Amino acid sequence: MNRPNYGFDAPGPVCALLIAGIIALLLLILAPLGLWPGHPWGDLLAGLLLFCVVDFLALGFLVLHASRIGKLKQRDHLLNLIPWSGHENVLDVGCGHGLMLVAAAKRLPQGKAVGIDLWHSEDQADNRPDAPLSNARLEGVADRVEVQTADMRCLPFSDGAFDVVLSHWVVHNLHDAEERSQALAEMVRVLKPGGYIVLADIEYHAEYAVRFASLGLTEIRHVGASWETALMAAISLGRFRPTAVVARKEPV
Repeated sequence: MNRPNYGFDAPGPVCALLIAGIIALLLLILAPLGLWPGHPWGDLLAGLLLFCVVDFLALGFLVLHASRIGKLKQRDHLLNLIPWSGHENVLDVGCGHGLMLVAAAKRLPQGKAVGIDLWHSEDQADNRPDAPLSNARLEGVADRVEVQTADMRCLPFSDGAFDVVLSHWVVHNLHDAEERSQALAEMVRVLKPGGYIVLADIEYHAEYAVRFASLGLTEIRHVGASWETALMAAISLGRFRPTAVVARKEPV
């Protein structure tokens, strides 16, 4: 029986972490063979290599686990933050293989879930438009799911078209702050009054909250992740901090 496949996130960085960790481990193993200088530089270098082994390998495996297993648990926690009626129109910005898109569609017996993406394989391995549609069929919600190729900085939808806007580990891929600001403005533009935004990402959370406030959203809060993602933040020294920013557009 086929099972849904929700993708391998950030394959390049994860592979780089694992390769760097393995190289550091091999160099550390070679240290006792006398290939490194003696005291004090040998001990200092050995300590640095040990740190790299722990940091790179641990973070790489944790991100890999989060990408394949942990995010499935986290998505339900995030979607439970929304008071669903079952009639909503939902937009998933950067839907990838449909992690949030398909799970939202399951909560919409009378609604619709639309996913948009630019389908970059560097952001998610084997990213393509038919991947979320295949997962929707496997999950029995194909009739409630639609995907489009579109840029989050210029969403092809009318103002107030959606009751809920979702985004999971996507906006950080915009490296320019002005582009991230524009993407958030577009999400707010297409959100109906009274609607909710759930934006999960690995960085820029404070920036997102400030931008949402400037756009008039209320009930803004940060939603912490699981012990796994807290451990990722600790090991990465704060470089990788999966957190969600949840906000609501004021009803008219």
